[in-house]
Amino acid sequence: MTTSQTRGARYRARRLQGYLADIWSRREFAWYLAAGNLKARNVSTALGLFWWVLNPLLLGLVYFLVFGIVFAGGSRPDDHVAYLLAGMFAFHFTHQSMTGGANSILQNSKLVANLKFPKMVLLVSGVIESGIGFLSSLVVFFLIAGPAAGIWPTVSFAWVLAALPIHVMMNLGLAAMVARLAVPFRDINNFLPYLTRLWLYLSPIIWPLSFLESAGETVSSLARLNPMFHLIAMYRTALMGAPLEPSSLLVSAGWAVTLLMLGTGIFVTYENKMARYL
Repeated sequence: MTTSQTRGARYRARRLQGYLADIWSRREFAWYLAAGNLKARNVSTALGLFWWVLNPLLLGLVYFLVFGIVFAGGSRPDDHVAYLLAGMFAFHFTHQSMTGGANSILQNSKLVANLKFPKMVLLVSGVIESGIGFLSSLVVFFLIAGPAAGIWPTVSFAWVLAALPIHVMMNLGLAAMVARLAVPFRDINNFLPYLTRLWLYLSPIIWPLSFLESAGETVSSLARLNPMFHLIAMYRTALMGAPLEPSSLLVSAGWAVTLLMLGTGIFVTYENKMARYL
């Protein structure tokens, strides 16, 4: 590496360090913005925050009524209700984070246009908001799975401490990617529901893992490349005590770091140009 390349790398490292420090100094702003958005979003509804849980719950009920009949006998997973809800709640966290990323800049256009601050703070706030709803859904999971299938928190619940940080990093990276596209291309908000619904169908949520055994090695290998595949497995281990492949933690962490670096890199490079589109 030449002297100029070394200096360039050091300069970029200092800028990154300063950027991260700037975000950290605004952590209280991110928290209060998330709390304020939650309050504003739910103040006009009778169920409030429970709607965050109710949306994936109702969607899970639809899939249970339809696929619970199709997945009859040995093809249906044991504890189907818990199996379905564990995947639905985890995926809804990602879906809400991506949707929040698409809207975080557009809904705060005056802040972006008039104040100089790291715009990643808005994305962090959106992920915090979605994370609060997701943590609430874990309580609802046991309220349903406990009486229905006798599934209660055990020592395996400690896996949440590993899955949640990985999940947050992945969601922040995805939110940054979507936010980068949503500012100049507003139509991304119309395409996003279809893309996430397709991703839902390709994830092991409404279909059992036993499908992969008869699908062939190629299909099984492709399915395991899905970033949600191993992450959902970690949550099912935490919530249901399901066995976990040793590679799941490493693969999930690898996806999370890759998406976070890619998403934030794309977003930070572009964020100074956002105001012209608002």
